[in-house]
Amino acid sequence: MSKNILFINGSLRKKSFNQTLVDYIKSQLEKKGHRVEQLDFINLPLFNQDIEFPAPSEVQKIRDIIKKSDALWIVSPEYNGTFPGGLKNLLDWASRPIEQGVFGPPSFIKDKLAAVSGAAGRSGAASVRENLIKLLTSMSLKPLGTSTGIVLPTEAFQTGEFVLSDENKKELDKQIDDFVKAL
Repeated sequence: MSKNILFINGSLRKKSFNQTLVDYIKSQLEKKGHRVEQLDFINLPLFNQDIEFPAPSEVQKIRDIIKKSDALWIVSPEYNGTFPGGLKNLLDWASRPIEQGVFGPPSFIKDKLAAVSGAAGRSGAASVRENLIKLLTSMSLKPLGTSTGIVLPTEAFQTGEFVLSDENKKELDKQIDDFVKAL
């Protein structure tokens, strides 16, 4: 059965190395008959309880997109050993109550499947993946048991270009298979 998969790239950079992963994973899921969409959150305001209720229109727009998804797939670089600030801001907004006086994460994210992947330097995005899995669990999402980390080759940083190797694709294909089984 076809599912709606929402992709979130933690990098806001136009030629993000992590977008290479997103594009590959999306194409493989589309081949399996799933619908995919990528979330644009560049205009999301910084989380601030002073503007939480009513939620700004950009926040409501993003919440509506997340509500329509059956699962999330977050692909993120590693910034100073953890996730980028913009991604954390998005996840903070997504996990906040939608009604004043009602506490806890909104029902549209509870138990939603969430996969995590990332590309970074020598770490293979290990810290960001670990931190994201902890954060997603505390948000009441259901992280996939496997995550994939890709070590970016030195040439990528020198040329600004990153091409997935056959080995990278094989690792991602395994996670894609695990994800599809968990849907």
